[in-house]
Amino acid sequence: MKNITITLDLKSICVGALSVLAVVSLSNFNKADEHRADASDEVRRYQAVMSEKGSIIILDTKTGNYLMDNSMTVRPRWLKGDFTATHRNPSTKTD
Repeated sequence: MKNITITLDLKSICVGALSVLAVVSLSNFNKADEHRADASDEVRRYQAVMSEKGSIIILDTKTGNYLMDNSMTVRPRWLKGDFTATHRNPSTKTD
Protein backbone atom coordinates (compact mmCIF):
# COMPACT_ATOMS: atom_id res chain seq x y z
CA MET A 1 0.00 0.00 0.00
CA LYS A 2 1.27 3.40 -0.95
CA ASN A 3 0.97 6.36 1.44
CA ILE A 4 -0.20 9.67 0.03
CA THR A 5 1.25 12.76 1.63
CA ILE A 6 0.00 16.26 0.99
CA THR A 7 2.26 19.20 1.60
CA LEU A 8 1.16 22.82 1.64
CA ASP A 9 3.53 25.71 1.43
CA LEU A 10 2.93 29.38 2.16
CA LYS A 11 2.73 30.26 -1.54
CA SER A 12 -0.14 27.78 -2.14
CA ILE A 13 -2.11 29.09 0.83
CA CYS A 14 -1.73 32.73 -0.30
CA VAL A 15 -2.78 31.94 -3.88
CA GLY A 16 -5.81 29.99 -2.64
CA ALA A 17 -6.89 32.75 -0.23
CA LEU A 18 -6.54 35.42 -2.91
CA SER A 19 -8.51 33.28 -5.37
CA VAL A 20 -11.37 32.85 -2.90
CA LEU A 21 -11.35 36.58 -2.14
CA ALA A 22 -11.48 37.43 -5.86
CA VAL A 23 -14.37 35.05 -6.54
CA VAL A 24 -16.39 36.36 -3.59
CA SER A 25 -15.83 40.02 -4.48
CA LEU A 26 -16.69 39.47 -8.15
CA SER A 27 -19.83 37.51 -7.31
CA ASN A 28 -21.07 40.40 -5.15
CA PHE A 29 -20.39 42.98 -7.86
CA ASN A 30 -23.65 43.99 -9.53
CA LYS A 31 -24.48 46.88 -11.82
CA ALA A 32 -28.08 46.73 -10.60
CA ASP A 33 -27.13 48.55 -7.38
CA GLU A 34 -28.42 51.79 -8.94
CA HIS A 35 -31.81 50.17 -9.50
CA ARG A 36 -31.92 48.90 -5.93
CA ALA A 37 -31.82 52.49 -4.66
CA ASP A 38 -34.90 53.26 -6.79
CA ALA A 39 -36.65 50.18 -5.47
CA SER A 40 -36.14 51.31 -1.90
CA ASP A 41 -37.72 54.66 -2.78
CA GLU A 42 -40.78 52.84 -4.09
CA VAL A 43 -41.24 51.14 -0.73
CA ARG A 44 -41.63 54.47 1.08
CA ARG A 45 -43.47 56.24 -1.73
CA TYR A 46 -46.92 56.41 -0.12
CA GLN A 47 -47.66 57.86 3.30
CA ALA A 48 -50.98 57.54 5.09
CA VAL A 49 -52.11 59.80 7.94
CA MET A 50 -55.27 59.65 10.03
CA SER A 51 -56.40 62.62 12.11
CA GLU A 52 -58.00 62.45 15.53
CA LYS A 53 -61.37 63.26 13.97
CA GLY A 54 -61.12 60.29 11.58
CA SER A 55 -60.22 61.86 8.24
CA ILE A 56 -57.63 59.96 6.21
CA ILE A 57 -55.04 61.30 3.77
CA ILE A 58 -52.87 59.11 1.53
CA LEU A 59 -50.00 61.07 -0.05
CA ASP A 60 -47.88 59.98 -3.01
CA THR A 61 -44.53 61.54 -2.07
CA LYS A 62 -43.12 61.17 -5.58
CA THR A 63 -45.82 63.05 -7.50
CA GLY A 64 -47.54 65.06 -4.77
CA ASN A 65 -50.97 63.59 -5.53
CA TYR A 66 -53.17 62.64 -2.61
CA LEU A 67 -56.43 60.93 -1.73
CA MET A 68 -58.50 62.33 1.13
CA ASP A 69 -61.55 60.94 2.93
CA ASN A 70 -63.41 63.35 5.21
CA SER A 71 -66.72 61.48 5.30
CA MET A 72 -65.95 59.33 8.39
CA THR A 73 -68.58 56.80 7.30
CA VAL A 74 -68.41 53.08 6.68
CA ARG A 75 -68.11 53.61 2.93
CA PRO A 76 -65.28 56.08 2.20
CA ARG A 77 -65.66 58.88 -0.35
CA TRP A 78 -62.19 59.60 -1.73
CA LEU A 79 -61.34 63.05 -3.05
CA LYS A 80 -58.33 63.37 -5.38
CA GLY A 81 -55.98 66.29 -5.23
CA ASP A 82 -52.49 67.59 -5.99
CA PHE A 83 -50.43 68.65 -2.97
CA THR A 84 -48.32 71.26 -4.77
CA ALA A 85 -51.30 72.84 -6.54
CA THR A 86 -53.33 72.97 -3.32
CA HIS A 87 -50.61 74.76 -1.39
CA ARG A 88 -49.77 77.12 -4.25
CA ASN A 89 -53.35 78.42 -4.39
CA PRO A 90 -55.15 77.56 -1.14
CA SER A 91 -58.89 77.69 -1.69
CA THR A 92 -59.96 77.06 1.89
CA LYS A 93 -58.61 78.32 5.16
CA THR A 94 -58.04 75.96 8.05
CA ASP A 95 -58.08 76.85 11.72
